[in-house]
Amino acid sequence: MKKIVLIVPDGVAVRNYLYSSFINELQSKNFEVLLYHQISNAAIEEVKKVQPSLSKIEPIPHFIEKPKARLLRESLAYARLKVNTKKLKNPTVMDFWNRNQKSLKQKVLYRLAEVLGTVFSWNYNLMLKMEAKYDIEITKDAIFEKITKDIEQLNPDYILNLHQRAPISAPIIAVAKKKKIRTATVIFSWDNVPKARLISRYDTYLVWSEIMKSELSLLYPEIEKSSIQVVGTPQFEFYFEEKYSKSKEVFFSEFGLDSNKKTICFSANDLSSPYEANYLEDVCEAISKMDESTRPQLLFRRCPVDKTARFDNVLEKYKNIVFAVDPDWRTEKGNGESFVSIYPTLNDVSLLVNTVKHCDAVINLGSTMAHDFAVYNKPCLYLNYNPVSNSIFKVEMSYKFQHFRSMDTLLPVGWITSKDQIGELIKQVLSTPDEIGKDRILWMKKIAQYPLENSSKNIVNSILN
Repeated sequence: MKKIVLIVPDGVAVRNYLYSSFINELQSKNFEVLLYHQISNAAIEEVKKVQPSLSKIEPIPHFIEKPKARLLRESLAYARLKVNTKKLKNPTVMDFWNRNQKSLKQKVLYRLAEVLGTVFSWNYNLMLKMEAKYDIEITKDAIFEKITKDIEQLNPDYILNLHQRAPISAPIIAVAKKKKIRTATVIFSWDNVPKARLISRYDTYLVWSEIMKSELSLLYPEIEKSSIQVVGTPQFEFYFEEKYSKSKEVFFSEFGLDSNKKTICFSANDLSSPYEANYLEDVCEAISKMDESTRPQLLFRRCPVDKTARFDNVLEKYKNIVFAVDPDWRTEKGNGESFVSIYPTLNDVSLLVNTVKHCDAVINLGSTMAHDFAVYNKPCLYLNYNPVSNSIFKVEMSYKFQHFRSMDTLLPVGWITSKDQIGELIKQVLSTPDEIGKDRILWMKKIAQYPLENSSKNIVNSILN
């Protein structure tokens, strides 16, 4: 029996890989699955409910990058963003650089990173040399010895990182290279490649689609094309598992919805989109003006990491129209960085599956939920107007992000280009759903490898090969 260590750097990776059939697929191929994680105790208890047969679950030692290593990593990220901007001919790539640092120390570090990163970006070979220097730098940290001992005790044949962006993965992969253990990483989401957060280098890279493979090959020419494997993502497998489904009547009754009415889902984004409450109010207002006999209801699902009260006033004002079905993501207080402390419950999988299954369409601002609804061949309306005058946030910039170029000449969604269009487009999407976003399946097939339900098998086969 071969051993595989799954690096679980944060709670975001829990649903796709620890709740899906992925671990079962590994075990069916005679792998002993070991978790090496940085998630909360509560999250681990939730995982054990789903995967009781896991043989070993080991916490990663607490890791704080030394200032020199952190500066080098951020400088390299800035350098790659500048290079990626040129290669992709897309200035929005630079929007992934976070300048909103709070403390003076952070502001100084990020300013220095911009200066150094600019210099690194002038010469790609220099950038590669600096990345090699970072790999050496992290081995000087005291945590390297502790991780070395952990890996020796786990004694894996293979290490798979479930999210490529986490700094904690760097010393683990460095140990693996030293011990000549095969390594791989998933590229977690469809927009991740241009963001310049691929910290380490692996033997194998597992991506969603041919588009992601092409991007990865273009932006990281030092990576051999043969090491990039198109496998899809387990993210959508849950929609094909009957155990998560409830009847429409049962699910709607739990949240006060009427199972006899047409239902629109409004799925919100995180705080990087500051006017979600304004959009929600616009949609509610438009629905309230419709004839009561044909008026749809609105199921509101907020972004799992958004725990603010910014929607409360709208939800109260239109409580006869909009019904909140909040994601069941939990936060373990006092556990440091947010992505480490927050995690989805298994119940949230059911909430999401039934939301998509029983709603007729979805409205949002450029959300991945368009793909979730496409699994069931249901339409999406993208909000594409600025709800507040003279705001810093400009909606038109959102759709210039690199991952939306995958639309190309397709018509995969309907576009709401003004507040005045909302009511009419909702009527259209409910009466003639096949005429709105008619290319949604074609877009989905560009985004993720089909059949969607085979992704876990594809990943395991890639590991075996």
